[in-house]
Amino acid sequence: MFKDVAKDFYYLLHPKLAFFLTSIDRKGRANVMTCAWATPVSEEPPMVVVCVSRGAHTAKLIRSTREFVINIPTRDLLRQLWFCGGISGRDTDKFSRAELTPQPASLVKPPRVQGCIGYLECRVCRTVPAGECYAFFGEVLAASAEGKYFSDGMWKPEAQIPCHLAGKRMVFLR
Repeated sequence: MFKDVAKDFYYLLHPKLAFFLTSIDRKGRANVMTCAWATPVSEEPPMVVVCVSRGAHTAKLIRSTREFVINIPTRDLLRQLWFCGGISGRDTDKFSRAELTPQPASLVKPPRVQGCIGYLECRVCRTVPAGECYAFFGEVLAASAEGKYFSDGMWKPEAQIPCHLAGKRMVFLR
């Protein structure tokens, strides 16, 4: 028997890959947040969409600089994922507090998160208001993955990539 799950409809599309979303302000101060709402939307040109709450500090930074990086972690960074998803970077240096190390990206100003196994460097080509979120459509300027975890166009089971299931629950891509 089916039940009404309208208030939790989006969980029907979970688990979703959990990642660090990095951005930067115009003065060069980097920010990192945890996110799970992203998906590819085009191969030609390569493009993704990432959704961020309109009130989030990250949304303000992305709207200002029009760049972001999707950083794909492993299970080893689970503690940091939870931490960066629980506080705002508006008044906190989350890189420092989470004991994460920023490293330069190859083509955009927001940094990569050291220790991740995949990166998508993006420039915003369109921003669409979507309910309480902004949907940032980003052209993928650079995409890289750790070869020991990614081959033949897919992640290997040993990558142990966190995927958000619901609430405070994660599962790991195998």
